[in-house]
Amino acid sequence: MFTLYQYLHCPYCVRADMVANYSGLAHKKVMLLNDDEKTCIDLVGVKMVPILQTENGDAMGESLDIVAKILAMAPQDKQLLPQSDAGSVTEYMGEYGSAINHLLYPRNIMIEQPEFDTQSARDYFQHKKEKMLGNSFDTSFENSDTYLEQVNGMLAGMPTLTLPSTRGNQLSWDDVYIFPTLRNLTMVKGLAWPEAVLNYVVEVASLTNVHLYNDQAV
Repeated sequence: MFTLYQYLHCPYCVRADMVANYSGLAHKKVMLLNDDEKTCIDLVGVKMVPILQTENGDAMGESLDIVAKILAMAPQDKQLLPQSDAGSVTEYMGEYGSAINHLLYPRNIMIEQPEFDTQSARDYFQHKKEKMLGNSFDTSFENSDTYLEQVNGMLAGMPTLTLPSTRGNQLSWDDVYIFPTLRNLTMVKGLAWPEAVLNYVVEVASLTNVHLYNDQAV
């Protein structure tokens, strides 16, 4: 049995978590506090997540390397379908990265998540991310309407996403790249989800047993 060290909100952690769940392999999940630098440094020498630790104590970081490691252990019927459209879709979503971050970062500590169970963990995250945003979380949240308009435009223009149900409920490499960002956006109230995009998010979440935030959205 391997162990995954992760955060609930981290899109890179979602990559590893969704493949671990889909694989059916027995594993343990450890949700770290966001300001827990020591555990990460002890395991891989740097603060990062996700981290996979094998039964013999070996540990590794980098989400795509972890996905490859899990797939190497997974049965043949739980391998991923090849990548096809991920590059163009992620490039498209990347154009809206700033607006997405302004929506998500403040909300990450407004809702209940295990990595933010302490005030010090919330403060650690806020201090770091406000530097990236160039303004306070309060300012980003107060300007939500501006960012909602931009991200709603992104959702309205999303390229066609292939539903797992149309390919035998198999997970693909495309999903590993595309799904985590869309999943995190479920924590944002006021988004207008096109039916096709929402169906994609729901199907991949169900297939991979990944938590959505709809009931917590703010």
